Amino acid sequence: MNNEKNSETWKNFYQNSQELTKPTSIDNILSDDDVTFLKQELKNIINRFLDKGELHKGIKVYINHELQNGIAEEMAANRPEENETIEQWCMKLFGDQKFGVVFNSLETFSNEFTERMCQIVAPLLQKAGMPLGGLSFLFFMGNYGFTPFGIHKEAKGEEGFLFHLGPNHKDFYTWDIEEYNQIEHNTQVFHEVDTMLPSSTKYPLKAKSAMFIPHQVYHIAKTDEFSLSVVMDYINPSRDYLEKTIATQIASSELIKNPKVGYLPPVDITTEKLDWNSLLNPKTWEQQFKKALSKYITGLKSNAGVLQPSIVENKEGVPNPPFQITGKTIFPLLIHTENTEKTCIMARGNEVIVSNNSQLNTIIEKLNTGKIISFDKLQKHLIPTWELMDVFDFVSQLARVGAITIHKE
Repeated sequence: MNNEKNSETWKNFYQNSQELTKPTSIDNILSDDDVTFLKQELKNIINRFLDKGELHKGIKVYINHELQNGIAEEMAANRPEENETIEQWCMKLFGDQKFGVVFNSLETFSNEFTERMCQIVAPLLQKAGMPLGGLSFLFFMGNYGFTPFGIHKEAKGEEGFLFHLGPNHKDFYTWDIEEYNQIEHNTQVFHEVDTMLPSSTKYPLKAKSAMFIPHQVYHIAKTDEFSLSVVMDYINPSRDYLEKTIATQIASSELIKNPKVGYLPPVDITTEKLDWNSLLNPKTWEQQFKKALSKYITGLKSNAGVLQPSIVENKEGVPNPPFQITGKTIFPLLIHTENTEKTCIMARGNEVIVSNNSQLNTIIEKLNTGKIISFDKLQKHLIPTWELMDVFDFVSQLARVGAITIHKE
């Protein structure tokens, strides 16, 4: 799908959802190429999960609506073969049983999957904004009938986008009813599906369709024949959650070594009244929170809104010149500098630390607009301020986090 058409489709989707407050569905938001690519990446993700060996993390398997343990070990012993589709592999594993597999945190297994999903949803973020809790991805697959865990709603602030990959259809049911919307999150799940269906709204989904479900709305899906769906969580955190997240980042940062800073005096243990002004400096706290929040948001922006930084690949070194590099407009390189001696570039949520160079802004601007830069031109801009090895290291760090593409000439 071309960018203009995709943008218009997302605009309609956003309007139909009444700015992400009402359930809605839309057809053909994915292209055939998207579906083919994502299915292959999901197969790659399954293999990487099995390679990792932590089979108890991030996966749930249901057979005949019962949660099963030990199935991941069986998956590891019968991995998908190279020419086998996910559907064929599942049929080999589960036979004629009704099964469902839920797999979380897909972004931690494939930079390529994350990049494609970010390209697909970029018009949404342009229209609705970037959620401060970030984006995260999971997938459902199987022929499980109704969702095994019943009629449910997501955690508060977690808006859900389901992208249906097919091959078979899926029916989605929602209860956008005030009585149900008022029920506190994570307190009640309904299993009387047949009784409640008459009061639901049904959304038939076919391959390439998408469904939006606001966090307050109860819902369930029905998948009678094998299909795959990717779900994106669009997470708006509470102020309390965000403050705790930022406080944790401050706590984990290195202490500033300043010889001019003295030590605090002991506290008088005979009095209950504390002199807060002598213990804490409100201005210092505010400065630290602002710096940490700015860095957090810059990291999200550099990663197209995805909370988890990209995977740092243990790739081989940069090839011998001549070669060219291109940036990825979906993942802008953003400078966030607190240290006057070094420059911190946020690249797909990761910190890339380099020595200062007055030409860096020029290079980053070119990369962020998708321009091709030859290694020869890179050297001319960055040397003599940097050594040749610094230029190689700069390229290597960006390549390892998937922020640039290297083309051999």
